[in-house]
Amino acid sequence: MGRLRQFVAENVYAKLFRSPHWRVGWRHVSGPDLWDTQSLADTRWNRLPDPGIRFFADPMAIAHGGRTILFVEDFHHHRQKGVISAVELTPAGPVGPVRQVLEEPWHLSYPHVFEHDGAIWMIPESCENREVVLYRADPFPDRWTREAVLIDGMPLTDATLVQHDGLYWLLATLENPGSASADLCLFHAASLFGPWRPHPGNPVLHDARTARSAGPIVRRDGRLWRPVQDCSHHYGAAVGLAEITRLDTAGYEQNVRNTLAPCQAWPGRRLHTLSQCGGFEFIDGSANVLRWSPFAGGT
Repeated sequence: MGRLRQFVAENVYAKLFRSPHWRVGWRHVSGPDLWDTQSLADTRWNRLPDPGIRFFADPMAIAHGGRTILFVEDFHHHRQKGVISAVELTPAGPVGPVRQVLEEPWHLSYPHVFEHDGAIWMIPESCENREVVLYRADPFPDRWTREAVLIDGMPLTDATLVQHDGLYWLLATLENPGSASADLCLFHAASLFGPWRPHPGNPVLHDARTARSAGPIVRRDGRLWRPVQDCSHHYGAAVGLAEITRLDTAGYEQNVRNTLAPCQAWPGRRLHTLSQCGGFEFIDGSANVLRWSPFAGGT
């Protein structure tokens, strides 16, 4: 009888709400940020508006040409597919609507964007197509050209790039049946374009609490900090602040120093991205949206 009640409750819930429905929070920071305080206490966030039928997640920004452009996963509930969209952000808020800038036949998310050799690049997640692809802005930020497949034939999520000790490193989670978001794999190369070699210890970490990336790696006072997702009970339940204490061709080590979870400052059921750029800081988290909500219309 208990299982029947749970089944009925879950079906009623699914009919009432769009879930999960992620939302992006942003704030302009002039003092200590979350990497300094390692706490959400006493923070205030603005929400990036969404049309309800679509949600925004995985916020990552880049400052270029005097502008700060925020990129997000833009997911349509009916189509069950994500594209990459962008919006300019100022301390007063978004400049215009969020607009699509990159779509593929497969789902895209986690728009990891960065500058290299005078150009702007992006490595979005394309796990569904079993590849890690490098795109170049041409022109920035509205058009992206597919430049190179960095890693092929592997279902890797949330690939995150960092340069360290003369090498380029990609940290990504290998999605295997039965061990979702638990296996961290490393790849290194002498050039952004590769060839990319797998770390001999892959997976270098097996832990659903700390394996999956939650945003770009941050360098502070010569130390590398990596936001990580806690997926041990639910996908993207909280963000751990992990210090990378070893990253070389012989090994990898990290220590989670603190954890950020939904709270009064950022209410909701989940929190799974942390990033910053141009004096802004970004997070996201999930909420429930009624299917007949006044915000549920649009395309």
